[in-house]
Amino acid sequence: MKTVLVFAGTTEGRELIECLSDSNIYCHECVATEYGNQVLKPSEYVTVHSGRLDEDGMRRLYDSIGCDIVVDATHPYAQMVTETIKKSIEETRIKYLRLLRKNDAVSENADCFEYASVEDCVAGLLKTEGNILLTTGSKQLKLFTDNAALKGRIIARVLPGMESLKLCYDAGLEGRQIIAMQGPFSKEINEATIRDYGIRHLVTKESGVIGGVDTKLEAAVEAGISVHMIKRPDTDNQSGMDAMAVIDTLEQELECKIKRGNVKISLVGIGPGGKDLLTVEAVKAIEEADIIFGAARMLEVADGKAEKYPYYLKKDILPVIEEKHNCCCRDIQAVVLFSGDTGFYSGMSKLYAALKSETDYAVQVMPGISSLSILAARLGTDWQDAGIVSAHGIDNRIWEPLLLASVEKNEKTFFLTSGVRDVNAIGSLLMERDKECKIYLGKGISYDDEQVVCLSPEECIGLTEEGLYSGIIISESNKKRKLVPDLRDAEFIRGNVPMTKEAVRMLSVCKLGIKEHDVVYDIGAGTGSVSVQAAVLSPTVRVYSIECCDEAIALIKENARKAGAKNIEVIQAMAPDGLEGLPKADVCFIGGSKGKLEAILNRLQEINPSMHVVINAVSLESICEMNNLLEKLKVDNLSIEQIAVTDIRELGRYHMLNANNPVFIYAFDFAGNN
Repeated sequence: MKTVLVFAGTTEGRELIECLSDSNIYCHECVATEYGNQVLKPSEYVTVHSGRLDEDGMRRLYDSIGCDIVVDATHPYAQMVTETIKKSIEETRIKYLRLLRKNDAVSENADCFEYASVEDCVAGLLKTEGNILLTTGSKQLKLFTDNAALKGRIIARVLPGMESLKLCYDAGLEGRQIIAMQGPFSKEINEATIRDYGIRHLVTKESGVIGGVDTKLEAAVEAGISVHMIKRPDTDNQSGMDAMAVIDTLEQELECKIKRGNVKISLVGIGPGGKDLLTVEAVKAIEEADIIFGAARMLEVADGKAEKYPYYLKKDILPVIEEKHNCCCRDIQAVVLFSGDTGFYSGMSKLYAALKSETDYAVQVMPGISSLSILAARLGTDWQDAGIVSAHGIDNRIWEPLLLASVEKNEKTFFLTSGVRDVNAIGSLLMERDKECKIYLGKGISYDDEQVVCLSPEECIGLTEEGLYSGIIISESNKKRKLVPDLRDAEFIRGNVPMTKEAVRMLSVCKLGIKEHDVVYDIGAGTGSVSVQAAVLSPTVRVYSIECCDEAIALIKENARKAGAKNIEVIQAMAPDGLEGLPKADVCFIGGSKGKLEAILNRLQEINPSMHVVINAVSLESICEMNNLLEKLKVDNLSIEQIAVTDIRELGRYHMLNANNPVFIYAFDFAGNN
């Protein structure tokens, strides 16, 4: 196998060496100082050569190791070293690769002065006042300290190696002016340094995100100080390769696979929003992350060195991770933040499924503390028996019936909202159904302005202040709700409109076989008795009542209001015309057809070729028409039942039989495309 020599001394050089050694590929590393060797992970596959080399020294090293490939991973500003390396391989068979870090830190919001050279930067600093933080290394310190006007103002942050410290003392700096630390540094560490040393000006090289320039700029903006940036030499940008391109080339030259860094993505619940409520696991993930994604409000809890992006959709997140992965050899740790708990009304499950199916990245989920558990704790109550309803970003036609059903069934109902308008709507609903209940409303839970108050439904209606609201409804008047048709005739307002009688209605609704989340058509709805009975079976059912009579329309709406059936939509039209634009039904009840039964059935079959249909026929004409249509239609699971109901009524001291008209109940499924 060919012999590889890496001129390192940079983060990306060290990462490339570790990538090769992790792939069990023998290589050589050349570092200028002993400190460069100390920061490298020990490996039997790496031979380290320490010390500065001139052109002849480099050639002697090539000959001694039988070098075939040189990777120049030196600092972008080390132009003299790069030129020496290039000259040393002239007229040799050695292949040269330049690993050049990406210049990807921007200074849009910073008060930034740019210079072409160190000398120009010194001249610029002479026009300023106040302490200066130098983050440009130790090699060119004397260019700054040789000027007496700057020397006493300088705080130099350098590597904690003996050579760096010696250069600091040789430049005339005192101990209090020297910070010896290994980077990269987070925004918070930079801010602390700026604050503790009273820094007014920060000097940096244009070294990109990998060189920590992004966090320096962020800290400078936050502290309101000036940045003095020494620009990268233009000539070096023309021939560099990123880490993945270097690895691809080495794979071709060495004819082997090189292990890339892995990508690990953590989907992290951050609780209601306050930093104090982050789990230890979440804090650790955020501190170790290279990239963090989340809504802008959530990113406020994320301290550390990571790059932050206000994204939460897969289409935005994956390109950033892939670009980051392509620019370095090491493992990448990404974090996506979710409000509250990852398993409680968050987008975690969709993103998790997408990442697992579309990538080979390692994905893990870290739960957070939900607003439900926080609010229950504030009230000193438990919540395992509570109903849970979210109105956050959800159509009110969906969440309102769910909330009412939960309040009827449960002593406690927890709710999430999108804002004060949802709180107002909840108050209005409860004024009609349970105005004696108590609503414990939390606003800004876990933030400094947190409030928890107990309100009545009427007080909720009058609330005007916008905010992040969640709450718990305590109802002492709830009863266990049956899951079978149970509405009596006396519970309906009738007027002069025909109504499907109680026994027939219950049997017909049972024949419909309505399931959770079904869409139901009630054609010729009359008083709406079947619509209401279907709707109250479950708040997840959506019922569309189609009726043409003005008086009947009014009765349907009144009966729906009386029953608290918010999941009914009334359509004033004559079928089949009124079916246009409606969601596809799963089941349909036909109580009246106005002589258009065949057209209605044909249209229903077009809407859903597998729809389940129940039809009540009373007149001989309707019964004959149904029998004729069944010979034309393709149906499965046909059942025909005739029911005759006889009531017993009191007349004085006697009990008389009162027979109702017999009803034929037809139930069948359209036979699909068979």
